[in-house]
Amino acid sequence: MLTALDIARDEAPSGSLTDLSSETAPIILEGDVLLRSVAGGGGPMARVAGEDDAGSVLGRMLLLLRPDPSRLDAWFLAGFLDDTDNIAGASTGTATIQVQPGRLRVPLLPLDEQRHYGEAFRRIRELRTAASRAADASRDAAALLATGLTTGALLPPDHDSG
Repeated sequence: MLTALDIARDEAPSGSLTDLSSETAPIILEGDVLLRSVAGGGGPMARVAGEDDAGSVLGRMLLLLRPDPSRLDAWFLAGFLDDTDNIAGASTGTATIQVQPGRLRVPLLPLDEQRHYGEAFRRIRELRTAASRAADASRDAAALLATGLTTGALLPPDHDSG
């Protein structure tokens, strides 16, 4: 099952079907646009379902949009739905911020233009994913180095060498 946290963390589906209150949740298809219905906590609000998502069940606090690819580019749609200002303008509430999907703005553009935007949004998502993985790897490396120093497995560099 795909969860809202999976989208926020840009990770593969991690939920369990026992987390669902009903057994009628839709099955995700590759190319679907997935949107968190509750804002906050950082991370992406929307994404295009990929190979890893296909066949998963849609979890709570998620909305599924299935654009007709002959009329609407999925990456174009997800890119505009994920925009911070767009989410802020379509959100209500103070303690729990609910996204009102009908209030989200998506420009009306010809399909060829949508595809150009969509490709740019897809590349931005790849950049964000790569940057996030690099940051995670840096944190892991720093933690390992610190552990090595505190356990005596590593020695600090010679002060005179640099």
